[in-house]
Parts: sequence; C-alpha cells; structure tokens
Amino acid sequence: MNKHAQNSQAAIVAGCHHSAVCQQPGQQHQPETNNSSNNVDTNSSAFFGWALGLPVFAGVQTPENGYIEACRTQLVRIGAFVDEATTTVMVTLWTTSPVLCLFFYLYLLVNFKSLRTLLLVYLVFCLFDPRPYDGVGRRVPSINKLPIWDHVNRYFKPRMIFEEHLDASRKYVFGSHPHGVISYTSQLIAGTTGLGIESHFPGLVVRGVTMPATFCIPFFRDYALAMGCLSCDRDSIRAALSERRHKIRQSLLIVIGGAQESMLAHENSADLVLLKRRGFVSEAVRAGCDLVPVYNFNENSIYKLVDNPPGSLVHKFEMAIRSFFGFTILLFHGRNIFFTPYKTQLTTVVGRPIRVKRNYDASAEEIDEYHRLYVEELIRLYNKYQPKYAPNSKELRFVA
Repeated sequence: MNKHAQNSQAAIVAGCHHSAVCQQPGQQHQPETNNSSNNVDTNSSAFFGWALGLPVFAGVQTPENGYIEACRTQLVRIGAFVDEATTTVMVTLWTTSPVLCLFFYLYLLVNFKSLRTLLLVYLVFCLFDPRPYDGVGRRVPSINKLPIWDHVNRYFKPRMIFEEHLDASRKYVFGSHPHGVISYTSQLIAGTTGLGIESHFPGLVVRGVTMPATFCIPFFRDYALAMGCLSCDRDSIRAALSERRHKIRQSLLIVIGGAQESMLAHENSADLVLLKRRGFVSEAVRAGCDLVPVYNFNENSIYKLVDNPPGSLVHKFEMAIRSFFGFTILLFHGRNIFFTPYKTQLTTVVGRPIRVKRNYDASAEEIDEYHRLYVEELIRLYNKYQPKYAPNSKELRFVA
C-alpha cells in the first residue's frame, strides 16, 4: 500500500467561472433649472425619450450635459437586471426540475386524454428500463453545450481544486461529501456538465450514481441518464467498473452519506455519515480503483433546512418517509416561494488518491485499513481548506 510522499505537488486550482465586472459610470450632475415645474429626473427622461424615439429639445438634454452618458448608464442597468433575472429563472428551473417534471407529467396525464395511453406506456418503460442498471446507461456528451450551464456557472461560480494530477489511465472511486439537500455540487462535478472533473483531465470518464427512485421520475430520468448518471445499487456499480464487460474505463462519483446525511444538511454544518459506510471501499478494492475523497464546501448553504432535531415532528416525518421508500422528503426553503437556491460560491476540493491494490476477495481487515486511510485524508482535506473557502463552517463531525 503506497503512502503519500511529504513533498506532494502543489494544488491545481481550476477556476470554473468566468467573472465579468460591469463598472457603472457615475451619475452626471445635472444643473438646476429656475423653473420648478421642469425639475425632472433627467436620466430617466433621457432614457425613455431615447427608447421611445421622442425628440430631445435643445436646452433640456444635450451630449454636453450628460444625455448620452445617461442613456448608457440606464442601458447597463437594464441589461444587468435582465441577465440576473434570466440566470435566476434558469437556475431555479434546474434545481426544481425533478418536481417540475413530475407535475408536468401528471398535468399531461389528467388534461390530455389523447395522450394517456402513450404516457402510461412511457411510465411502464421508466419502471422497467434496464439502462440505469447496466453500467453504461444512455449518456449524451453533447448535453454540456446547453446554455443552462452558463447560467449555473454565473450563479454559483463553482471552482475546483485538485491536490494531485489524476491519471486518465487509472480508475477512481470519488467519495463526495457532504450530501446536502439535493447534492447539486455532485451533479456539476460528475457527468457531462462541462464544469467538472472530466473537463480538467481529458480522457477521464466519471459517472455519477444516484438512488434508483430517480429513474422512476418521468422526463427527469431521461435528463439524468443523458448526464451519465447510473443507479447506486451494487450490481450497477460493479457493472460500471467492469472493463471486461463494457471495454471502457470508467470512474464513479458516489455521494457516500445518502439520505441519512441529507437530514443533517443544515447551513454551515459539517456532519457526515461515513464511519459505518464501507460498501464503496469494498467495491473499489474489488475493481482496483483508487479512492479519492472530495469535499464540496458550501453545499449545505444552497438551501436552508427546517430544524429537525431527533424526536421532533419534522424528524419523525422524514424518518417515516425514509424507512418506507429508502429516501426522504426534506422540509427546506430557498430565497423565495419558488425554491430558488441561495447564491453561494461552491468550491470543490479533490484530495490525493489513495492507491488501491485489486483484490476480489479482500478481508475485513484490508477493507478497514483502506477505510481508515480514506477518513484520515478527508479530515486533512477539510481542515486544510475550510478556513479559506468556508470560514463560517463548523468543525467536521462524523455522526455515524
């Protein structure tokens, strides 16, 4: 088992966002007029006069007293407002797409009788489609060209930091922490968004895995498959990591904490469910994949979770849903009634790979040793970067 050298490579900082600062010119001082009835907002007059094609009379607005500059100022302000509003709407649609897709399907089913047969056949297809579980899925690489990623980029300004270069000839199992409310950062850094790991290391193929229930949501399931997502069940993971079966070298990104950790996604918290999670280590050893811890700073600040201390009515509700379905329905809120996420910069730090020797029949002691190394690397990663990228976050804590 290889130990990491003390002199590791310098961290590779890969900024994903393209910032553009629009400096607004100062408002020009307008001379006062003696007639109080003509005391108007000259900037507004200039803009609306120009926009409506109205003539500007001499002595009221001229290039010398700021007419052109006022127009430019107003146009910059309106342009910035339109850009911000468009980005906010697009990001809101993206983050709420699972619910929107479900309600859109039900709307079509109820209101369009001519489509009911087709919609019901499609639903049966969703329930029995084998592609989420075969290790290949239905990936569409060109999805990274969609304009939505430009809006997501501007809204969250995601950035990635790699402590070491990743060799595209090797396979990895990336463990993503924390889960957050809906694991948005994990969606960005895995798959075909053009903002994640693959964009920094050509030739490396990273597939995200998610709960099987995701592939039962009409329309949204097809988006998830196009993104490269696969089911997180054991057979699907083994199929994805099997080169002999598919003749392609794939790495996986797994959100280790699952539904249990999502219930702990309070703002500025760093509570993880990891100590008893060894399945991902076992599969990595079986497939000979290096283990790589990943921490997503500010993931828990995207939404604000309703207080759910153990024993509370909210906690009992979430536990009841989780015990029945395997996932839970969280009570949370965003910036507004449309569940627009809070605007926070997302920073992903990818730790040093832990070299794993392939073993189809690894002992419990060997699994425990790899797990210990993984936990130690994750702790080191958090303690090193938390003061810089999430100074308000609490101390890292393992609750299970």
